Amino acid sequence: MNIINTSTGRCWSSDTCNPYPGVVESAPASREYGGGFGADLMLKDLGLTVDAARNVKQPVFMGALAQPWYQQSTSRQGLGGIDFSGIIKLYREDS
Repeated sequence: MNIINTSTGRCWSSDTCNPYPGVVESAPASREYGGGFGADLMLKDLGLTVDAARNVKQPVFMGALAQPWYQQSTSRQGLGGIDFSGIIKLYREDS
């Protein structure tokens, strides 16, 4: 991770809010995904974004793909209150 964060690969998800537990000790992932920006809030924002883009006939491919993940996987499984990065728990074999 140090190599990425000292090069052009550095970004918020690698140095501040990494979704994998133990990589960034201050990240929600290292606190059982507590705190941070809730998955239900992410779902609400994704919905607003996708709707706004649709209204002006602009594609938001990644947002439209992420929206059902948060809707079906995170929110419907009662994980809407955890940090949005907690969606990774649904795809990890050790969860």
